Amino acid sequence: MSHSPIGQPPPGTDLSADHPLDLSSVIATYVLAVVAVGLRFYTRFKVQGVRTLADDWMIVLALSAHSNLNSDLLVVNENPSIGRHVWSVPQTQVQEMMRILFPFVVLYVISAPLIKLSIILFYRRIFGMTYSIWFCVFLTVGYFVSGIIAFLVCCRPVSYYWTQFTNPVGGKCVYDLYNFYISYAGVNVITDVAILLVPMPIVWSLQMRRAQKLLVCGILLIGGFVCVASLIRIYYITFLKSGDYTWVIGKVFMWSSIEPCIGILCACLPTLHPLIRTVLSRVFGTSSARYVASRNQEATNKKTFIRRQRPLDWDETLLTTHDIQVEMSGVRRDHHTEDGHITVDMEFQIVEESNQLSKR
Repeated sequence: MSHSPIGQPPPGTDLSADHPLDLSSVIATYVLAVVAVGLRFYTRFKVQGVRTLADDWMIVLALSAHSNLNSDLLVVNENPSIGRHVWSVPQTQVQEMMRILFPFVVLYVISAPLIKLSIILFYRRIFGMTYSIWFCVFLTVGYFVSGIIAFLVCCRPVSYYWTQFTNPVGGKCVYDLYNFYISYAGVNVITDVAILLVPMPIVWSLQMRRAQKLLVCGILLIGGFVCVASLIRIYYITFLKSGDYTWVIGKVFMWSSIEPCIGILCACLPTLHPLIRTVLSRVFGTSSARYVASRNQEATNKKTFIRRQRPLDWDETLLTTHDIQVEMSGVRRDHHTEDGHITVDMEFQIVEESNQLSKR
């Protein structure tokens, strides 16, 4: 592309039209993402009382990159060309918008794989490192490396990415940027679907009741909302082919921010199960005996042979173990202590219905 992409407006185009960018949905999803990450760490430290692991810190890196992305979005929203037809604004404003778009794309290319890696590391913590999980790791890393390299070398010099609108002969783009946007977005959806489906066979191979398998799969498939957001983003990217960048880029910016926020939220929700269970037990009086049995699963499973030596954290136990029945004899009542645990004034016996992580 050695010439300016701005040609003549299509017949009937209202050059006075203007539709400013509405950031309310962006702000709302970003706040939810920040709260989800905060609750994730609260759950780890206060509810479970365990140390943070690699998947927790990976989501922090993703949120950090995405926060910078949103900062770029706030800056570009001040550009008067956004929401107006490209033929009705000075090309210097278009150049400024593209200059801000460049780091925005880089930050998106960084944050999306970090979210995926956080989910993959969460799978690894629960199920161990299987060949399918290794495949997802290589797929995600390859997706990131190829994407960042392809984008950084798309224009020569790099600054031609934004100066092409004011200096068309000052460089060249080695391939059509629209093809990069649409292909990278398509690969993004493919990797999302692959990561969603990978743990399903592992879950179904466990000796669990069908209802429990469906529950665990449902928790893990919450990430499907990311795929929906990604498809909506692709829909708006297709409008970039018209060349009317300033008119259509607002929706692309918006969904490029919303999609990672939903991804961060979905990556955190399975880790919040212990917190939700604790809150529900205090508010609605959920069976305290089952609560204690879940917390004491490490001690009762010492006789069970599992693949790992590290004790399972509470969220891992809730996702991968079976129902535990607590048989109690006597009539004396249990009572709550100040820290939310339960003290039982009688002997009780824990009966495991099936072995943890044993395969059929």
